[in-house]
Amino acid sequence: MSILGTIDAVTFGNNVAVTQNDATVTKNAADSVDVGDILVLNSVNYLVREVTSTTSIELHKAYAGSTNGTLGGAIRRTAPTAVAEYVVKGGDSVDYELVFVDTTERAIASNKTRGITGPGWWQYHTYQTHNGDERHKAEYIAPAKATAAAAGDFTDDTIVADVLETITVGTQPANSTSSSGAGTFVAAFTVDQSGTKVYKWQRQTKNATTRWVDIVGGAGGLDTGITYADFTTATLAYSALASDALDGYKYRCVLNTSKGAATKYTNGAATLTFGS
Repeated sequence: MSILGTIDAVTFGNNVAVTQNDATVTKNAADSVDVGDILVLNSVNYLVREVTSTTSIELHKAYAGSTNGTLGGAIRRTAPTAVAEYVVKGGDSVDYELVFVDTTERAIASNKTRGITGPGWWQYHTYQTHNGDERHKAEYIAPAKATAAAAGDFTDDTIVADVLETITVGTQPANSTSSSGAGTFVAAFTVDQSGTKVYKWQRQTKNATTRWVDIVGGAGGLDTGITYADFTTATLAYSALASDALDGYKYRCVLNTSKGAATKYTNGAATLTFGS
């Protein structure tokens, strides 16, 4: 979970002592820290749950790195009270991202379509509707203004990128007819930035009109009488189709990128037919 970027950052002047799988941190009394602060240890964000003494604090979760009695470069960051309380009370245990949005990111059109409309900290996640479409949910935790040069981190920017990526669909999946029981559906798209392409194939039954379901692999992984493979690549492969039971099933690909481009779908017109 990402918590915040580089604003309000102060580096400790002294080393700290940490123990793997233990939430206790021993520090020098000269380095001050308060409950609710973010403490960056070995490039990982931890929230300070308790200050037990001038030389000892408790983190909100156990330290994940290796035991080190002289860990240098610890960074203290001050989070808004609402953000600190959100984490301390367990809000980060649910399937959400806590993301920081700077003044550049909040103006990006695709972020507005996600419900992210202002600078600051947002609780954000995606979910699927009953028919397999992606939807977004965003809740404003705490407002804060900061420029792109002073806020945000790499984890945040996979969701709300400073540079908007645009997806252009290049190849729509075509119908597939197979007498051998094996075949493929193919999709292709381009992006105008450098994000990694992400593919997710879905299928719809012959009589369904709205419901799309994510494809999982293996024989009977989703449908009996067929085996799916490569369902997170540009080419969905199927095999072991032995009858016309799946005739009329339709297939589409959900397209995205690692840098958070707005989701696009292929046209969903690719139909499977068993026979010659």
